Amino acid sequence: MTYRFKKRIKMRKSIITIIAFTLTFLLSNKAEAQQDPNFTLYNFNMNIINPAYAGTKDSPELNLVYRSQFLGIDDAPRTVSMAYSKNVGRNLGIGISLINDKVFILKQTDVAVDISYKIKLSEQTKLYFGLKAGGGFTNIDLTRAYDGGDDPLFLENQDFFNPHVGAGIHVQNKNFYITVSTPNFLKGKRYEKQGNAPTVAIDNSHFYLGTGVNLSLSENLMVTPMFMMRNVEGVPNSYDMGAAFDIHKKVIIGMNYRVKEMISSYTLLDVSDKLKFGVAYDVTMSDLYLVDQRGSIEFIFKYQF
Repeated sequence: MTYRFKKRIKMRKSIITIIAFTLTFLLSNKAEAQQDPNFTLYNFNMNIINPAYAGTKDSPELNLVYRSQFLGIDDAPRTVSMAYSKNVGRNLGIGISLINDKVFILKQTDVAVDISYKIKLSEQTKLYFGLKAGGGFTNIDLTRAYDGGDDPLFLENQDFFNPHVGAGIHVQNKNFYITVSTPNFLKGKRYEKQGNAPTVAIDNSHFYLGTGVNLSLSENLMVTPMFMMRNVEGVPNSYDMGAAFDIHKKVIIGMNYRVKEMISSYTLLDVSDKLKFGVAYDVTMSDLYLVDQRGSIEFIFKYQF
């Protein structure tokens, strides 16, 4: 057995060990409540859920997203996000993201920095490891819920800061991808009132597992079937199944079905060589449809420098 062959076997064993450790780490830090902002176009804004995605593009990329959820309901969730990432070396990538989420009296702003490391498995397959660190600023405007009574708990707003630490892996090939991540595995606090006593509700991170396969139907048409699972302990798993059609590498048209929750359609257009614009519309399939018959809408701007 030659030295080069022994070195290759040792490297593969090391990679397998790292993957196994990362998967164990992610699986052991699953969430207990589903409280993260909800996105439809996450496949085109993967930095938000997986830090390993930072730097996977050849040039720096900036994504801006606006989502208005449950259009027929007052004070429903409104989310704005920004994500920027780039290569900073042969194997390193960095990113920064900001998410501002507002629903009724609660506002939360999350800021995070991502760093990723690339390992080349073959000429066409790359493995990325990522870490995410940051924090979330939560404000609850209890004065908006004040009904004029004498309850002192509604006379003072509540503010929290929760640190965030997450991790993920991303396997990229021109024919497929695999993503496994948790954006934050640390428990956080939110204010909650039960009767006359204040209590604390706990935020926990989500666990994501997804994949997609690129299938060429013709020279100018490619279809990508995609799957994403969100595991949240204590509530039913969420499953997304969909497909996107890439036409002439200029227009992407897709549909997504979130089992027993919603069905979505979306389009991304190449406005120029560097700028893409997309829009998605969701129709609620759950019992919430009785009060939300207008659905949800989401916009994305993608710019590559």
